[in-house]
Amino acid sequence: MLKFSSIVSRVFLLFICFTALPCRADSLDYRDVITDSIGYCASLRVKSEDVFISDAQYRSNFAALYPVVTLGGRAERYENIDNRDNTTINTIDNEVVGGYDSAWRSSVSLSGQYAVSNWYKKIYETGYYKKLKDTSIHECEAEVKKTIRDVTDIFRSVAESKIKLMYAREILSRLNEIFRMKQAAFTNGQFSHEDVLTAQTEVLNMEKDITGIHKDMRESLEKLSNYTGKSYSVDVDIISLPLSSSLPTPDETEIIAQTPEYKARLNEIEALRSRKKSVSNNFLPDISVYGRYDFYNSSPDNMHDSLSDVRATDYSVGLHISLPLFDGGVRKWEREKSFHELKKAQEYARLVFNEKNKDIKTLRVGYAELSKSYSHYKKIKEQYEKIKDINRKSKVLGERSDLDVIEFEKDALLAERDLKIIEHTMAFYEKRLALELNFNQFAGEYGGNGTCRH
Repeated sequence: MLKFSSIVSRVFLLFICFTALPCRADSLDYRDVITDSIGYCASLRVKSEDVFISDAQYRSNFAALYPVVTLGGRAERYENIDNRDNTTINTIDNEVVGGYDSAWRSSVSLSGQYAVSNWYKKIYETGYYKKLKDTSIHECEAEVKKTIRDVTDIFRSVAESKIKLMYAREILSRLNEIFRMKQAAFTNGQFSHEDVLTAQTEVLNMEKDITGIHKDMRESLEKLSNYTGKSYSVDVDIISLPLSSSLPTPDETEIIAQTPEYKARLNEIEALRSRKKSVSNNFLPDISVYGRYDFYNSSPDNMHDSLSDVRATDYSVGLHISLPLFDGGVRKWEREKSFHELKKAQEYARLVFNEKNKDIKTLRVGYAELSKSYSHYKKIKEQYEKIKDINRKSKVLGERSDLDVIEFEKDALLAERDLKIIEHTMAFYEKRLALELNFNQFAGEYGGNGTCRH
């Protein structure tokens, strides 16, 4: 029985250990990687919480537009230690502060106040916070876009390293065969010792390149793990991205106007305009209406008697006006500050527009040049295929040796590798362009549209 319990305990501990390890993916698919990063990335969670904070700040400011109603009460024991004859009750601001008789006292007051000046002061400040809320939403969307862009670049480097690694192993296999053949032929005097050493050096160089590719790939996979929360091995299978037949070419101005980065800056400008109006209106008087209703009773015997017969004693209603005359220049410099904040936001929006314009044009130029290179590499690969067929036929006829065929296969693999890398690079350029041209559609396809809503 004890032996069985020990086995069960060990199995349970092993289960805990394995479940505590990070999830390891067997294959890498672009869609899964983007979806995982949107659901896991901590920076997106931070920006999402900023949206909730800005919404609460806006609602708190909006609530200040409503009137304030206050209910107050007091129950106390009053002991008069003044021996002078005073039969009147002394009050300050409707609060009883003196009188002749010691007693148990109770009072209740209901007061209300409404700031009429909110409609030309607070209303603009509320508009400021509302636009800041919209700004935080677009900044969150910009963070989603940045995360997708970063993950796309990392996935691209992983896929490129995987291609290089696959072809490097194939080329290394050919180089080893070439080295063995030349080493064997060296004993027969067909090759010099220098030829053998050169072949061996090529093998060593390729092994060194494979080590470097392993290093780059491991580093990229670690970066990817930080975004997705999953663990990946170097032997993970990469699912290739298909090439698109064509890309849309809308006007850059219309595209940039719909980007979250530019929308955030436009909303910031609108927010600062509202703030500037609010600060300017601070020179106007504060106007509020108020009212108060008081109840009071006292008893020399006990608190119960004091509370049982509380009666209305007075009420007051009025209009309060406060006009600023001198504050040392506080309002003046606040207005000056808001003016320059608005100018700064306008310049920042122009900077963002130029940067997005540069990014889109750079991607388009890069994609166009890659398309030209792709056509060239495709023709080169076709030429290598034709020459490969000729070499095979020549080998059958005895015009080509095995060594000649293998050396040519090595060169053909290099051309095939370069074509494959170009294809992958173009596919990722298409993803980057699709992200820039229509962020909402792109994010919607990968489940990112709801990240910044509440």
